[in-house]
Amino acid sequence: MARSLAIAAYLASLGSNDRPKTSIEQPPRPVGTIIWARCSHHDQLTAVETLERKLAEDGDPVHVIATLLDWTPAYADRALPEPQGRAGIRKFMAHWQPVLGVWVKGDLDPILLAAMRKADIPLMFLDASAEGLEDVAGTWVPGAIRSILSQFEAVFALDQNTADRLVHAGTPADTVLVTGPMEDCAPTLPCNEAERTDIAKAIGTRAVWLAAAASLAECSELAQAHRIASRRAHRLLLIVVPRHADMAPAIAEDLRHRGFNVALRSDEPAPSEMTQVYVVDTEEELGLWYRIAPITYLGGTLGGGGCRDPFEVAALGSAVLYGPQVAPYQRHAGRLNAAGASMLIRSGADLGPSVESLLAADKAAQLAHAAWDVTSRGATVTNRIASLIQLRLEELV
Repeated sequence: MARSLAIAAYLASLGSNDRPKTSIEQPPRPVGTIIWARCSHHDQLTAVETLERKLAEDGDPVHVIATLLDWTPAYADRALPEPQGRAGIRKFMAHWQPVLGVWVKGDLDPILLAAMRKADIPLMFLDASAEGLEDVAGTWVPGAIRSILSQFEAVFALDQNTADRLVHAGTPADTVLVTGPMEDCAPTLPCNEAERTDIAKAIGTRAVWLAAAASLAECSELAQAHRIASRRAHRLLLIVVPRHADMAPAIAEDLRHRGFNVALRSDEPAPSEMTQVYVVDTEEELGLWYRIAPITYLGGTLGGGGCRDPFEVAALGSAVLYGPQVAPYQRHAGRLNAAGASMLIRSGADLGPSVESLLAADKAAQLAHAAWDVTSRGATVTNRIASLIQLRLEELV
C-alpha cells in the first residue's frame, strides 16, 4: 500500500541513531526456514517457543528467532535483543533472512515495521491488542495508524472488542480473525511405556505421591509430610526425583536417618512392598514419574532455588501442589490457581495435610481434570495459529 509523503517524512524523523543499542554477536543461522518473532515482553517467550514446537512437528526445519524489546543476558538462551536503528535492523535481517515475521502483542514500532515492509517480509499480528494505538505515531500524522495496521496480512485478535477497535483504526476487516490469546504450553515429557508398566505393576494398589526436582534442604519437610499423609494411607509411597541426580545418595541417606525404609532406583529397578521412600538417582525423564504419581509436589517452591514448570505436571494428569516461590513460572501457576486447578501451600507445615487431603481420589481427580482443561485450551489456540502459519509458509518457501 502506497504511503503519503507525510508518513514517509514522519518515519524518517524517527530514524535517529541515538536510540539505545544492545549489541551482541549473532549466533550462526541454522539451516531451514526462519520466522522472526518480535516480542515486547519476556512473558511472551514461552508462547513463542510453543509455537515453534508446533510448527516443527511435521519434521520440516522451521526455526522461530525471538527478539525481545527489553532484553537482558538472563534471556540469552531464549531470545536476542531487538535490533535498533536502520543499520542494525538491516544487518539483523541480512543475517537471519526471515521469510515471515510475527509481531506478538506489544507496541507497534514504526521504524521496525517500515524496515520489514521494505524487505518484503510478510507480517502477522499475534495476540493483537488495540491498546496504545493512539500512541503509535507519537504525534498525529494522517493515515499513519492505518498504514501500519494494513501492513499485517493476518491479525489474530484477542477478542471481538479488540477486533472491532482494530478495524475502526484502519486494519482491513478481511485480515482480522478472533482467536483468543496464544497460550504457552509446556512440552509433553516422554516416558518409556514398558518401564511405566513394570513400575506400576510393582506399586500395585498403593497410594503414591511425588516430590519432583527436590533438594537435600527439603528432606525435613518431605519427611514430616510423608508421616502426616501416611496416617490416611499407611502403605503410602513417596517417590523423590532430586533436582540433580547426584543429590540422590545424600537425600536417601538423610531420609534413612529419619527412620524411613529408603531404596535407590539404581539398586532396585522398582520399589518393593517394604519401600517407603523411593529415590530416583538415574536420568529418566520426569514424564515417567508424573505418569506414575497422581499427586506431585514441585520441589524448590517452598525454599526457593527454582522449580519445574507446573504445566508439565498438569499436562500428564497429576494433581500439582507447590509453595509460593514458583519463579520463573508465576504465569503458569497463576493460571492454574485461578482455575482451581492446583493447590498452593504457604509453608512446609502445610505440605503433609495437603498431600493427605489429595489422597481422596475424587479431590486429586478434580484438580487434575481442571489442570488438563487449562493446558488443553491454550494448546487449541496455538494449534490453530500454527496451522494458519504453516499454510502461509507453504506459499513462501
